[in-house]
Amino acid sequence: MVLLKGLGLSLLSSMAWGLLFNVPVRTLLACGFAGLTGWLVFSILPYFGAEVILCTFAAATTVSILSQVLSVWLRVPSTNFSVAGIIPLVPGSLAYKAMLAFVNGQYMEGIMLAMQTAMVAGAIASGLILGISLFAIWRGARHARKRAQ
Repeated sequence: MVLLKGLGLSLLSSMAWGLLFNVPVRTLLACGFAGLTGWLVFSILPYFGAEVILCTFAAATTVSILSQVLSVWLRVPSTNFSVAGIIPLVPGSLAYKAMLAFVNGQYMEGIMLAMQTAMVAGAIASGLILGISLFAIWRGARHARKRAQ
């Protein structure tokens, strides 16, 4: 039940961000699907023993690859999908808890939470870069095979 609630909210939040950033209306559902897919990967991997950082990295990589594929399929820039798709993965509550700990004078807890936030943000950035790189390598290899024939 909780997984379905998370999937529905990630779909709606990704579509809302797509709407906020004025993506074409015909791509709103695809933006939502990118967010839903990222959240699904993020939610399923802990059942296999993965930590939050690895889950975030895998989800961001999935969103990035899916964004590249949707970009080719719908003929719009991939950032339309990748920005909307990573919104459910952004560690906003973790950053809020870190700032709250600093305000309350709990500096060690604040530093720990701030480092976790930075690591999750780094995992998102690294996942996006890896997805773009893998897609570029795949396209390059595909075009090289066509030229060789």
